Amino acid sequence: MSENFNSLQALLNKPDLHFTDIQVTTLLNHVGDLDPDIRDSLVYTLFCRGFEEHAFTPQQRQHIAQPLLQEHWLFKAIDQPTNDFVFLRTFTALLTTEILLSDAESGWLSLTERQQFFNDALTYLSAEHDQRGFVEDKGWAHGIAHGSDLLGAAWQHPEFPNQSSKAVLTELQGVIIRQTQPFIADEEPRLAQPLLLALQHNKLTDSDLSDWLRATDQLLWHPTTKSNSAMNASLHNWVSLIHHLYFLLPETNINRQVITDLSNYYYRQNGYLQ
Repeated sequence: MSENFNSLQALLNKPDLHFTDIQVTTLLNHVGDLDPDIRDSLVYTLFCRGFEEHAFTPQQRQHIAQPLLQEHWLFKAIDQPTNDFVFLRTFTALLTTEILLSDAESGWLSLTERQQFFNDALTYLSAEHDQRGFVEDKGWAHGIAHGSDLLGAAWQHPEFPNQSSKAVLTELQGVIIRQTQPFIADEEPRLAQPLLLALQHNKLTDSDLSDWLRATDQLLWHPTTKSNSAMNASLHNWVSLIHHLYFLLPETNINRQVITDLSNYYYRQNGYLQ
């Protein structure tokens, strides 16, 4: 491991975290590293701590944000066949999540920068077609999960425009509808998180969530182009998602009853209830 990596490794156990500019550049150069020990355990961990512990200087924060804004790492090679750039994309999603959470606290992004990150969050999930979860020897790609985290960070941000909430719901609905295979990497609770965060931060009303749940359910039961197996996979994912949402919602939330009704319909249609 290089001297730069050794210096970063030493930071993991330091309670009072500070970074040199060279260390920040090294972190940026390895956001999408194919070695999960470097990418996950070192780079992503230090980025999280750096933002959460206010360890980056204002200049370093901008240095981190600029390649994401100018070079569009979140969409690197996204229109190409399955490739290793997925790790750069999905860990850029996580890094952008940390940037937005930090900006929500202290407001250091410009209006233009913040809006670009919001737009990225609104379009990434529908653009990402590499839906691998864990990749042997390379670790977690997990585009749907990481994209959901980013969408939640944007939606809960105090400056996220309320009129864009409909676009978020459409984005989530599209991800669910397009699935042709069952989820196998616990994507469902991650997809539920943006909805919960929006409710908690008054970006979504209980009534709007009820309408969205019913409308999405109707679309899944009456697809126009899907095969029976693809329809069954989508419904399987949907029921799993809303069941996660049920238990994550407060006990008094009206949408628990909506989810109960939708679940009972699913059980009756499949012969589990009379």
